[in-house]
Amino acid sequence: MTMNNNFYTPEEARELYPQIVPVYQAAFAGDPWYEVSKCVDEPPRRCIGGLSALAVGASCSTCERSTEQPAYQPDELINRFDMLASTRPTAWYIEQSERGIMLAAVAWVARPDQIAAERYPDVSSMQSWLPETLADQPVVWLDEVFADRTIREGGNLQRFAAMNRGFMQRLGQNALAFRTVNPRMVTATKRDFEGTSSVFERNGMVPDRRDFVVLTAEGNV
Repeated sequence: MTMNNNFYTPEEARELYPQIVPVYQAAFAGDPWYEVSKCVDEPPRRCIGGLSALAVGASCSTCERSTEQPAYQPDELINRFDMLASTRPTAWYIEQSERGIMLAAVAWVARPDQIAAERYPDVSSMQSWLPETLADQPVVWLDEVFADRTIREGGNLQRFAAMNRGFMQRLGQNALAFRTVNPRMVTATKRDFEGTSSVFERNGMVPDRRDFVVLTAEGNV
């Protein structure tokens, strides 16, 4: 399979939005996220993150209401990608073949308090934990990584090291962080960044339902 691995500026990636958006929607609707539709219930019964595994139009046995909207709508995704590009240093990584986009990732630079405010608004304990853990220094935030498994079922993180080192180099930082519920991301970290990574396991080492990972280009974390 012919493959083209590239880093893209936000302006270049925007030309690929028509391909990126459906891959994103399909990826996060599947394992291990199951983010298919928007939950219509109110706290405290609202689904975690406000997203449901139910198909649009299906009835929930908990709240006895039917879902109405997909978890991620194209306009919402495009607006968010454009917002990132216009407000902070941002870069994309995209693997393509003749069949389309196999994997895409977007990363940006921010201070820990900004990351906590934007990505953990519903987890108050992260507002102090994250700046303390990252020493309040700017880092590359690996925001999203998603793959089209109909094109390549496995091995989508073979270039995990090159992708993350490339993000750090292009965005001018020596550290990169991300959160994940995907055990493959943690496995790839331990494989490729032994001695230069820290993995904070969910609901124990980090006060969140997702693992938190820090990588460095060189040296110890």
